[in-house]
Formats: sequence, C-alpha cells, structure tokens
Amino acid sequence: MTIIDNLFHSSFFVVIPVYNEEKNIGPVIERIKKYTDNIIVVDDGSQDQTYNRAEKAIGNGVILKHQINIGKGAALKTGCEAAIKLGAKIIVMMDGDGQHDSDDIPKLVTKLKNENLDIVFGSRMMDKNIPFIRASGNKIITKTVNLLSRLSLNDILSGFKALTDKTYRKIIWETQDYFVETEIAMNVGKYGLKYAQVPIKTIYKDNYKGLDVISGIKIIFKLLKFKLR
Repeated sequence: MTIIDNLFHSSFFVVIPVYNEEKNIGPVIERIKKYTDNIIVVDDGSQDQTYNRAEKAIGNGVILKHQINIGKGAALKTGCEAAIKLGAKIIVMMDGDGQHDSDDIPKLVTKLKNENLDIVFGSRMMDKNIPFIRASGNKIITKTVNLLSRLSLNDILSGFKALTDKTYRKIIWETQDYFVETEIAMNVGKYGLKYAQVPIKTIYKDNYKGLDVISGIKIIFKLLKFKLR
C-alpha cells in the first residue's frame, strides 16, 4: 500500500483515544486507512454516537470501550496494551478530533525507524491560527518540562507521536488524565531515551476545546510534584 507497509508490515499500529467525537472519528479512521488497517480506537465512555461511528468505519481494526469516562491517559494505556498484545512493534498515538493530519504518519514512523530512535514527537506549527490561550499555555508548560527533564522540545502537549513497544514498556505512565503528554515527556528525559521531533500540521476546529487556564495551572503543579517524588 505504502512505504510504511513495506517497512513495518503488521507490526505498525495507530492508537486513538476518543471521547464524544461522533462528528470526527469516522473521517479520522478513514484517512488513517491510507497507511494501515491496524487501528485501535479506545472510546473513553462517550455519551454520544462515537462508538457506533467508529464501528462503521473501523474495518479490520479494533474498538475498545471504557464504560465510564476515565481520562485520556487511561484510554491511551488501554490502546497501547492492546496493540502490544496484537504484536505491535511501533505505536503511533493520534487524537480522535480530526486535528492531526494522517499524512504526517510516515514522517514520524520513518524517522523513528531510520534513525533508530525510541520516540518521535510531533511538533505543531505555531501559526497565527492557534488560539491564544493554547499557544501561551503550551509555551509555558513546554519550557517548564524542558527545564525539569533536560529535553529540548517545541511542543510538549502534542498528542501525535510514534514510539517503539520497548519504549512504551519503559515509560508507562501513571496518570489517567490530560497530564499524560507531560508525563510521557518527563519519563523520556528520566530514562535518557533517544528522541526527535518532526513538524506536523494541525487543524484547529474548536477554540474552546483543549487546554484552558485552570488545566494549565494544574499541569504545572503536577509537574513539580512529579519531579519531587
């Protein structure tokens, strides 16, 4: 199908945590199918038609469901564990809201493989279309994480990344919520893993969704607690 199929065959999986995304999850799955049928969607207790829309689109993929909303961290862990049980050697994490461009998948996976890395982070292009609160909060949190972890990343909060199965086992996170992206980065620094970042396109559909001021403050406090434990 593509260069990715030739390089990784059935060992390449995409994991998508999703919550109340009935309008977006179907198109997201269809676009990913361009690169792989190994798709795992984890519905984190959605109260709309997300599960049904995913089921219609998933094809040979897998849908898992939490009966209640636990959090993104928990959904990602459920998906990654399932991928490894199915033989995944490389896992790509993507959000289910349509903001990530599936055409960036080859960039992340090829860099991971060709440079023998542990993890590759997708770094969003910070242009004028990014909501001000998101851009400001992301900048503060990214600088804080870089300082505490000795990493050098441009976009800590990006949910688009690729990693090996061995990396997942090393950095398994404890958090169940939105802190997961930050904890992943902190663990990469903690264990001295080989990492890189690639620029990715991002489509912002909802200015009010995602990081807000309160969430950003909570992440900063969690960061300090994480570092001191």
